[in-house]
Amino acid sequence: MPIVDGKYEAKISTIYASPQEGIDEIKRMIQKSRRIRINSIPISLLEELKPLLTEKDLMVILPLNEIPTEELKALAPIATTKAKIYVDYMGQEANSGSVSFPSRSFSIIWTGDRILSISAMEYGKCVKCMMETFEGSWRYAEKW
Repeated sequence: MPIVDGKYEAKISTIYASPQEGIDEIKRMIQKSRRIRINSIPISLLEELKPLLTEKDLMVILPLNEIPTEELKALAPIATTKAKIYVDYMGQEANSGSVSFPSRSFSIIWTGDRILSISAMEYGKCVKCMMETFEGSWRYAEKW
């Protein structure tokens, strides 16, 4: 942790002002990163990101009840979650997904095709834990 003005300082997370701002940052991270793990994001967002995901170390867990296309199966190992994972977003039940990189993990809160919020965890120990959570989720997901 760096010392700034005699105090420890570390940025641990970001809450983006708009979902589009978060999506733009995810796209920038995809271009720079080789290892990417995607878990239960809206299919419309996955389709938007798909052109950037070729030739990456990629694994994808689709949302509950989703069936992968052949094109998606050719892109990466695919699974579908068997658990209903959701959050209470300001009194509304919403889905929770993530796009994770070795140094940053993006949390995506969504319902239908509408993204409600995107935030990013930048604290290294938490990001490592989130990547380990993906691996656990992968073990229990239905593989395609």
